[in-house]
Amino acid sequence: QKTAWTINHDIYKVAERCLERGFSIGKLAAHLRHPLLDQPMPDHLVALPKDDPDRKAWKKEKAAAYSRNTELEKKAHRSVRAITQAEKFLTYPRFYLSWSCDYRGRMYSQQTLLQPQASDYEKALLTFADGCKLDDRGEHWAAKAIATAYLGGSGSYQERLDWTYSNQDLITEVATKPMSSFPHWEGADEPWVFLQLATEWQQVVLTKTKKLWNAPIGVDATASGLQLLSAMRRDPIGMKFTNLLPPKSTKEPPQDAYLEVLRLARKESYSSPKTMHLTEYLEDRKLGKEILMKTVYGASLRTNREDIKAVFVSKGLFENPITYEEVGEITKILLRACNQVFPLAYETLKWFTLLGREAWRNKATSFNWTTPTNDKIDLIEYEQSQVQVRSQLLGNMYIQIGDKDTVDIKRSKRALAPSFIHSYDACMMKAAFKDWSNPIALNHDCFFVLPNDMDKALERIKKGFVHVCSGNPLSSLADDLGVPDKQLPRLRQGDADLTDVLGSIYMFN
Repeated sequence: QKTAWTINHDIYKVAERCLERGFSIGKLAAHLRHPLLDQPMPDHLVALPKDDPDRKAWKKEKAAAYSRNTELEKKAHRSVRAITQAEKFLTYPRFYLSWSCDYRGRMYSQQTLLQPQASDYEKALLTFADGCKLDDRGEHWAAKAIATAYLGGSGSYQERLDWTYSNQDLITEVATKPMSSFPHWEGADEPWVFLQLATEWQQVVLTKTKKLWNAPIGVDATASGLQLLSAMRRDPIGMKFTNLLPPKSTKEPPQDAYLEVLRLARKESYSSPKTMHLTEYLEDRKLGKEILMKTVYGASLRTNREDIKAVFVSKGLFENPITYEEVGEITKILLRACNQVFPLAYETLKWFTLLGREAWRNKATSFNWTTPTNDKIDLIEYEQSQVQVRSQLLGNMYIQIGDKDTVDIKRSKRALAPSFIHSYDACMMKAAFKDWSNPIALNHDCFFVLPNDMDKALERIKKGFVHVCSGNPLSSLADDLGVPDKQLPRLRQGDADLTDVLGSIYMFN
């Protein structure tokens, strides 16, 4: 790629010291071997009978220490590898990353470690080799990015600007004394990105010891799949809750679809004596996110239920007081709430199921369509070959070893909706940045640029989005799949104005 990178030496030093001292911050997992593992049994215990309670207690404690050590080693393995990899490139003034596209056109990094699609600390270890001299708008976007990394993206842009300029002392302390001040930044939404941006702000804006700003700043789409489906259907409700429409005031915070789902779920739960007691547990934003993020890509009810269960497990609420049966009830309530927030999007998902069925009835051997950027997509899923492995600990297991020559019709039909949506978010990125020449990194539905370039990048994204959603993409898909309107009626479009997207503020936030 044309974008050149280098290792951020400041972040590397802090991350290396955290690993050495056993400090785990964010996704950076550090591990220090427990001293008990290298200690022999004390002589006074050796002298005791083997069934003595004290001797057995010591052996039990050491076994537990071995178990914890193994688990922590697994968690720390990637962190150690990433830092080791970064060390190899410390002396490189610039290096380049390679990328590949899947059949939908989505870009994926070909680097296992140290790439912009990785975890928070790996992103922070990377910085653009080419920087910019901050102008007024660049400083404006850099200030927003610092607050977003610390607070998350829920507040208004003005609130984020105010936070950054009101917390200069905190930023300075974190940037100049990261190890002693880590209690002040380890709880940030993206702690390592916050540290990277705070350090850059300290050097470029406050002390002016560095002339150019090199750290990437990024913005995320608000539920990109739901954005695309809502815009294609011209759904004013869905477009509102995915921030495609301009807010009434620039001081308004972005809409939060996940919180709206929870609000409606609590309303339904409280209205029934059977589920009223569950209302207090419908507060965590993760519950709304887990459902909305995956159902639009074809997640099954079972998957939804397991994801909701995992949230309660992480909070220590499963299976007391939340039972497995109640997890199922909560999942159904959340799904009904999702349908209320995005009625036309969920209607579209059902239509995709019918479309795949009718296309196959018309003797289709694969699903083919053309995107607005003239990419030809060919979707076909094959039955998978598997072998049975007999395991001493886990019993008989089946392992996938590749694809057969036989088409898997069910898998192909299930893949139609998510593949179509992903082909369009890839298409949008291609339309927006096809002739972009400044430093940039893409991550499916978000991008990273220099602060001075953010205004231009957002304008391109909005125009690209309007371009790919213009006309009736769903009707065009049915035409491409050879399913006429008489066989499957086309979905009606709502009365929202697609060009309003050009005035949106938080579409990418």
